[in-house]
Amino acid sequence: MKIKFPARAVQRQGYIVLKETNPAGKELIEKLFSKKTEMEKRNDHEYFLHVVLELKYQKRTFKQNSSVWVLITAIFESMEGRLPDEDEKYALYLDLLEEYADKTPSRLNGKLRSVHISESNSMEGARFIDGLLFHLANYCDLTYDTQVTVNDVMQEWHEWRGGLEKDPMDYADLECTKLLTEAQWRERHPVSEASGKSSSIELAHIVSRGSDAADIGEAWNWLALLREEHMEQHQIGWDRFLQVYPHLRGRVARARKLAGKAELGFMRGRESVGYSTERLAMDAQRAIGSN
Repeated sequence: MKIKFPARAVQRQGYIVLKETNPAGKELIEKLFSKKTEMEKRNDHEYFLHVVLELKYQKRTFKQNSSVWVLITAIFESMEGRLPDEDEKYALYLDLLEEYADKTPSRLNGKLRSVHISESNSMEGARFIDGLLFHLANYCDLTYDTQVTVNDVMQEWHEWRGGLEKDPMDYADLECTKLLTEAQWRERHPVSEASGKSSSIELAHIVSRGSDAADIGEAWNWLALLREEHMEQHQIGWDRFLQVYPHLRGRVARARKLAGKAELGFMRGRESVGYSTERLAMDAQRAIGSN
């Protein structure tokens, strides 16, 4: 079984101590160690957990096409309790296109047809992927392994969008010149951009009303969060909040830049006493190679 949760690793007295940074992971950790204790008592034997630390620092290009098929597979597995064959996967893809894809006039008769992912531009692909994530959040009961897979896609999706000069999901036109109204934006953001969950969504301002009222109505300054996530962000601040949800850093950094605000700590590379995750990982790799 594959288990993933965001954690902070600290070395103390010869041990690596892992501390969860997302409250959602606490229950999973407690169950894991409870099961370990139960097995040790039952078998009179000590068990050790095999832990793999994954340092996510590689700059990867998000591929919309491959991600669509991962999400469609997850939807099918939720519906049928098994993996689809290629014909079943494509049939479900066509159904989901009708539900969530943008439409374009047919060259033959002028009737509207769905835009396939293979022919879509970045905005059309973005809307379809957001539709699939919405479907997963609202209509699918996923196994833990499938949840991990979907969460990985969601995080890569938001990381990619955060690295763009303009987020296509903030605009009403393909040229990204006309920002969405609040009503349009809310319609397009039915799930949390932090956790991917869909209950009690609130519009959170990256640059707050008190900090700069002029930017309060700009779509690039808005973030869809659960009510509890919104409250947590206000309580702990952006730097700590983005340690829990690092895939949102690009969006927050872009909004602060557009609003003319000072950089936050994570934007200045102060996550680990002056070392970025990339620098730490590269130093560790060099050290291993020299031994």
